[in-house]
Amino acid sequence: MTGAGQHGADVDTDLDAVLRGLSPEKRRLVAAELARRAAVASAIPVTARTGDPLPCSYAQERLWYLEQTDPGSIAYVVPAAVRFTGVLQVEALRRSLDEIVRRHEVLRTTFTDRGGVPGQLVHDAEPLTIPLVDLSDRSAEAAEAEVRERYQQEVRLPFDLAAGPLIRACVLKVSDTEHVLLLSTHHIVSDGWSIGVLQQELTTLYQAYVAGEESPLPELPVQYADFAVWQRGRVNDGELDEQVSYWRDHLAFAPVLELPTDKLRPAARSSAGESVPLRLGADTVRAVEKLAEGEQATQFMVLLAAYTVLLRRWSGQQEMIIGSPIANRGHVDIEPLVGFFVNTLPLRMDTSGDPSFRELVRAARAECLAAYAHQDVPFERMVAESGVDRSAGSIPLVQTLLALRNVPMARLRLPGLQVSELDLRTESTKFDLTLDLVPTTDGGLDGRAEFSSDLFEADTVRRMVAAFELLLAAGLADPETPVSRLPIAGPGELAEMIDVASGGGSAEPAKTAGTLHGLFERQVDLAPDAEAVAFGEEVLTYRELDERANRLAWFLRAEGVRPEQLVGISLPRSELMIVAVLGILKAGAGYVPLDPNYPRRRVAYMAEDAGAALVLTHSSVADPERVRTSDDAEDTRLVCLDVEADRIAGYPAERPPAVVAEPNLAYVIYTSGSTGRPKGSANEHGRVANTLNGVNGAYALTPADRMLAISSLNYDMSVYEVFGTLAAGATIVVPSDIETTDPEQLLELLRTMRVTAWSSAPALLDMLVNHAYRRGGMDGVVLRAVGLGGDRMPPALPGRLAELVPGVRLLNLAGMTEASYCSTFHPVAERSPAGVLWGRSLPNHRLYVLDEHGEPTPPGVAGELFIGGAGPGRGYWHQPSLTAQRFLPDPYSPEPGGRMYATGDHARFLASGDLDFLGRLDLQVKIRGFRIELGEIENVLSGHPSVTEPVVVAYTDAVGERRLAAYVTPNGDNRPTAAELRAHLSDRLPDHMVPSAYLVLDKLPLLPSGKLNRAALPAPGADRPETSYTAPAGALEQLLVDVWSELLPVPRIGTTDDFFELGGHSLLATQAVSRVRELLRVKLDIPGFLAARTVRAVATYLRELGTVEGIDADAVAELVLEVSAMSDEEVRDRL
Repeated sequence: MTGAGQHGADVDTDLDAVLRGLSPEKRRLVAAELARRAAVASAIPVTARTGDPLPCSYAQERLWYLEQTDPGSIAYVVPAAVRFTGVLQVEALRRSLDEIVRRHEVLRTTFTDRGGVPGQLVHDAEPLTIPLVDLSDRSAEAAEAEVRERYQQEVRLPFDLAAGPLIRACVLKVSDTEHVLLLSTHHIVSDGWSIGVLQQELTTLYQAYVAGEESPLPELPVQYADFAVWQRGRVNDGELDEQVSYWRDHLAFAPVLELPTDKLRPAARSSAGESVPLRLGADTVRAVEKLAEGEQATQFMVLLAAYTVLLRRWSGQQEMIIGSPIANRGHVDIEPLVGFFVNTLPLRMDTSGDPSFRELVRAARAECLAAYAHQDVPFERMVAESGVDRSAGSIPLVQTLLALRNVPMARLRLPGLQVSELDLRTESTKFDLTLDLVPTTDGGLDGRAEFSSDLFEADTVRRMVAAFELLLAAGLADPETPVSRLPIAGPGELAEMIDVASGGGSAEPAKTAGTLHGLFERQVDLAPDAEAVAFGEEVLTYRELDERANRLAWFLRAEGVRPEQLVGISLPRSELMIVAVLGILKAGAGYVPLDPNYPRRRVAYMAEDAGAALVLTHSSVADPERVRTSDDAEDTRLVCLDVEADRIAGYPAERPPAVVAEPNLAYVIYTSGSTGRPKGSANEHGRVANTLNGVNGAYALTPADRMLAISSLNYDMSVYEVFGTLAAGATIVVPSDIETTDPEQLLELLRTMRVTAWSSAPALLDMLVNHAYRRGGMDGVVLRAVGLGGDRMPPALPGRLAELVPGVRLLNLAGMTEASYCSTFHPVAERSPAGVLWGRSLPNHRLYVLDEHGEPTPPGVAGELFIGGAGPGRGYWHQPSLTAQRFLPDPYSPEPGGRMYATGDHARFLASGDLDFLGRLDLQVKIRGFRIELGEIENVLSGHPSVTEPVVVAYTDAVGERRLAAYVTPNGDNRPTAAELRAHLSDRLPDHMVPSAYLVLDKLPLLPSGKLNRAALPAPGADRPETSYTAPAGALEQLLVDVWSELLPVPRIGTTDDFFELGGHSLLATQAVSRVRELLRVKLDIPGFLAARTVRAVATYLRELGTVEGIDADAVAELVLEVSAMSDEEVRDRL
């Protein structure tokens, strides 16, 4: 009568199991010591029953709290189903169950709320209501179906802890000689050992009552409530202090197991679960026992080592905690009791250093023995001492469990009856994943892998089970094998990952894909009068664009520009950008973007590193100092296209002879570098052209489309917005700088310019969509296809976009600047259980997910993503050593000499063949779509004279936005302020790399190993001085504070607080400006907002604007606040 819902929760894997692993002599010594301890053990005292609530045990208290957070949960229903064949004496069965309930107070206990603390109320014994349901008039098949249905109903029926009873029974009469007993309890009053007690007592009582005798069972010396009082006394009196200290130290900075899931983890964990079978044959079990015996270990310890390897390979984590249930019946007084005694031991397993399987078994043995020696501490106390976050789910500290129920349990034997358990599954689970194993009569192990159906699909867990069996067999066959080398898939499956999941392409097509300007020229020849570029009122046809680019190319050649050189571009947004990039490519050179909005030092470094002797710019942004790193540096010549326009126009309109082909350099784009300097990624024409053709296929772009070129040339999505659009014969719509940051003007641009295609990082579209969502929609917008890349997509964005623009095609695009901009695409459904995937490879890009040895991983298993085929670019500009580290020989390439790029992305393939991005393996992060190496920011921070140790981390703020926080230790007594640090970085780094929060610490928190403990860094904003607060004066300042509070994750905003020092950035600034315009009807401009920066200064600026526009900003603000304070009914009355 094993509790089917109890798998993996209440088994004794401790002392008995350990004894079996000892030599006979050691076993005798241990037995003698245990006998000595039992002889002197003091009895558990009996607590007086006054009728008042009694304390709960720690375990009961935890389950009671879980019930309060998830009322009606069925996770802790413990069901059992037993078939009786023969003539059942139903009345004797009733009497037996009633006597069991009388004997065990806990079975007639309910739980009361005493001001947020639970207490036990023991009730007088009353007969148990046991319905007898007659199914004998049904066919055998119908009756059996009804039995199973009734069982499932029983499993799904929750208990009421306050009302009780917490045990229920039902007898199903299938025929005169066949009955089924359904018996359920709540886990708060029973456990796995209790099932054995119930079976033993039911056997004894039924035999006595059938024979006409009274109960032969002696009265119990103590009850469960006595144990609860005794347990709390031991903890409160300090008896367990040494054991508590062990767990406090052992669980410090405990790792959280993060298995990749098939579905997004819900905010609130439910008990929904399923299971799949697991079988280890007798031969395997004998091999387990042989290895265990050789290492003086147990079966459980060997299986624990194998399970650790499985979780390591699946999660990519080297350290994890695995729960192990123990019976916790060490005191002789509680052995015969029914009750919730089971304890969970969190076993901390570490596979760092890649130990052999034998070494891991030894480590498992040491971990288990240490845990068993400190097993008296309640799990709830361990959790409290560990300091882990208990808000993330119902099971803190332990997300997975391994149980081996190898202690013999008393069997139910009733006179005149054949008794058998019904093998019926439950539909609930308490953990993410549980392996539950039971010995079989043939010497094997049977069990199930129970899993949360909120997180996993059954097929995934079946693959995990198969991998467990495979790696265990390999570890037993050769225990000296490093755990990273133990196989988790067969050769055929791994070969399929290379041949099919990779995409199966090759680099060959890139050799004939054409050049970027050559793709454009084909469209010029096909439709010369088609519209190519539109910027405001300026429109260029394909012929006009071609001619202007040709003239610029002739000009550049005359200036000495040659193939494989780089020419800089530092231009404000306009049609000139498009002319410039085409002119450079037609001249034979590659281009390097030098954003005029970037800090001077950064632009100067990029220009010098690129060796750009020539930079195309505009007189409005031209500044020789911005491209010079030092006074004695070789001058970079600036060519102002507006100043030189007449001279350039004098060159021929005909195309210059082609001097480059597919293998030549097309561009170098600089991204953040971990060394503290940006690094340039060099890409070639043919490989990028291949990518553009693939992305155009994903977009289904045609000459009728109009693409918004919203990305800066410094961001690689611009490559597609410019060259992909021209390759398709479509129109590039270039927005002005202000239109890219003002959502209202951007919406108007989409409408008036009839934009049909969009490409950007998710943050920009999210800003626009959220703005439109509040302002009444996107009527008149004709977007047909949207591609987002460079960062994770906000969960609500796909649904909102589909609602605002019905029928729009949304693509998730992913790739690396180093690998021709983009390598994967995935059409995004409005809602996807697995979140937004990276999907499949573009044509001729090859995707590999490889383990630490460069071997392919099977579906579901995480590894590092590598990009091969036509994807990898040339490498890092002037950095051969770094190029050799990241651009590697491709052992799986279909042609000789293939290369693959090591992305540093943590990813996995799903069974569907889609790629799923899991995060980064290094300290690189994405903020608003931009790749950022945290090391570069730390390097720049270390240059501040008041900084000793800088650390930069990415975090998610209260509104779900990814931000950067900087932590520094001061140099002596000089404590830098946040404003000083921000100014230092702003002068050297672009806006997206400047942290939102700054914390000055006396020292950085360290792990025992001496490494930085990032988890122990204080939360950003924790040290903000309250003395800096200045309350708003008047309605206008109060309104601005309210607007800022909606956008910034700080508890209180003062009128002299700097918007950017509070965590603001350019995108949030545009939202603030838009909201203020909407409320006050004053034409607040973004440059004015950026210059003002504080509530008080913005308020002053608004009054000035209002005076010009004839608007009293203070009066309007007062009216807005008055209306916002009204109820809807009051507003209607006023109207």
